[in-house]
This record gives sequence, structure tokens and C-alpha cells, in this order.
Amino acid sequence: MLKCITFDGDASTLNTLMGYLEKLDKALADVHQVLSKEQTERPIFVREEILFLEGYGDYVKVHRINGKPLLTQVSLKRFEEFLDRNRFCRVHRSYIVSLSHINYIERKRIRIGEELIPISDSYLPALMNNLALQE
Repeated sequence: MLKCITFDGDASTLNTLMGYLEKLDKALADVHQVLSKEQTERPIFVREEILFLEGYGDYVKVHRINGKPLLTQVSLKRFEEFLDRNRFCRVHRSYIVSLSHINYIERKRIRIGEELIPISDSYLPALMNNLALQE
């Protein structure tokens, strides 16, 4: 149910209300700034156990040497920004691989463990360049 607020002509009441709303607005802006800063500056820790990352829309599946894959809401693009480019390489719009865990490459596919990962034509030159730097 809505209640009607009537103004009785007292400017001090209106000024007090406006001051309160301004403080509330500033507090909400501060909270928003802190929350957005935490999300953008949160580090991503990468360990040797990562075999490859697989994108699923807004999620990423982290395939590991031991244990079940982990599902995270961090985007593949965000992972790519933080990963060491000498150890990890994007090979497809949906995959980033650990270069040290590649078993072999054949017909535009990478074998890592039991998995076959496709290599996109657009990412093939970068992969070959990174592999040449590994030698």
C-alpha cells in the first residue's frame, strides 16, 4: 500500500530528507565501487596441475591432472589475461592449453591425456610460435 507524503511547508524537513538521501546514495556508490574493484582485481592462481581450460559460454571448465574438473564463472578471456603466455596458449575460441602437457599434435588437434582438442585456423600461428619458443 502506498502512503502519501505531504509537504507541510517546513523546508528543514525537506532538507533533512534530501541530506539523508544524498548520504545513502554515496554509501551505495562506495559499496558498488568496492565490490566491482574486488571482482576485477581478484587474482587467479594457476598451478602445474592444469591440463587445459574449456569454455562453456559464461563458464570455464578447468581440466586438471588429478581430480575432477572445476567449473568457474571466470570467463576464458579473463583467464587468458592472467595466464603466463609462455606456458599456456589459446588454440580455439573455447580452449586454452598448457603447452607442457601436450602429448602430440595431429590434423589440427591436440592430444592432452585422453582428450582431443581442436585447433582453430586463426589460433594455429600463435600456437606454432609458442611451441617454437619452447624448444
